Amino acid sequence: MKKIFALTCMLALIFAVSAWAAPAAPDKPVEIKGSQKTVMFPHAPHEKVECVTCHHLVDGKESFAKCGSAGCHDDLTAKKGEKSLFYVIHTKTGLKHTNCAECHSKVVAEKPDLKKDLTGCAKSKCHP
Repeated sequence: MKKIFALTCMLALIFAVSAWAAPAAPDKPVEIKGSQKTVMFPHAPHEKVECVTCHHLVDGKESFAKCGSAGCHDDLTAKKGEKSLFYVIHTKTGLKHTNCAECHSKVVAEKPDLKKDLTGCAKSKCHP
């Protein structure tokens, strides 16, 4: 019984530390500014997606930096390459991690009625 109690306490501590280490998601949509259009990213509808899906590991460690942070995807003019913000948001296949366009395409394939909201540039939920 003591072993089960100790194991339960240890697991609770691990989960508490994990939750404490990650910053709270912003309440308001985050603006991702590119060279042409600003993307509005609301965290609330994405709460079922693990944070590490977008805030992927950098040098094997968690990073909660914004996509366009200096040294990340901070090239706002290029359409291709790992440093291009446009490329890592819009490329649907071949990246190391899931990105916006790839995930939205999967959701639209399952729920075609969301196509207007989740794809395209003009008047979508991404580019209002």
